[in-house]
Amino acid sequence: MKNITCMIVEDEPNAMKLLEDYTGKIPFLHLSGKCYDAMAAVSFLQNNTVDVIFLDINMPSLTGIEMAAMIPKDQKIIFTTAYSEYALDSFEYHVVDYLLKPITFKRFMQAVNKLQSFMQAEPEESETSAMPGFLFVKSGKQVHRIEYASVFYLEALKEYIAIHTPKEKILVYKRMKDVAEVLPPQFVRIHNSYIVNLQHIRNIGSNMVQINEQRLPVSNSYRGLFQQRISERMW
Repeated sequence: MKNITCMIVEDEPNAMKLLEDYTGKIPFLHLSGKCYDAMAAVSFLQNNTVDVIFLDINMPSLTGIEMAAMIPKDQKIIFTTAYSEYALDSFEYHVVDYLLKPITFKRFMQAVNKLQSFMQAEPEESETSAMPGFLFVKSGKQVHRIEYASVFYLEALKEYIAIHTPKEKILVYKRMKDVAEVLPPQFVRIHNSYIVNLQHIRNIGSNMVQINEQRLPVSNSYRGLFQQRISERMW
């Protein structure tokens, strides 16, 4: 298992100690640095790199959101905060997850596992460039050729998946998990029941996306990955 380097940025000593203890319980998680204020963290990152930052939002002088704007956009971040209303503010950054205080070890481990999944799922450039722009799917007795660009979203319907396109809805006997593993990077899962094509998103809210006139929910389980993909295309 690949080691993951991290740093903790937290102004509360008790919260810092808790995150240090949690980090020490995970063999593949290596603590490379800790800072009690954001400016010290920015300085640390000028000469050091880490895979992820456990970053408190509410800090004096410089908040976690403000610090995130000062560091490279591809830096992965797990926010630690007592508030949940910062979700929209962080779409610009590679936010993997939010840990709402008080943080349990179980919830901390879930965030680390999600980080692992994101890092393993990041496609190599050569793989992305070689991927064709279409797929063939079998629906009933017919085989359909579907251009990826024409797919609005995929919807889980019990043992079937509905592929929504401008012209039709195609039912395929597949599991959502299997389909998610072979789709190109412009597709991202936002919910147990939905995978969306980023190219067709019109609006993003705190808990939903809009594709054409359809509003689809974004669940907490997939919010981090969705925000990461959005941040890669954010101006």
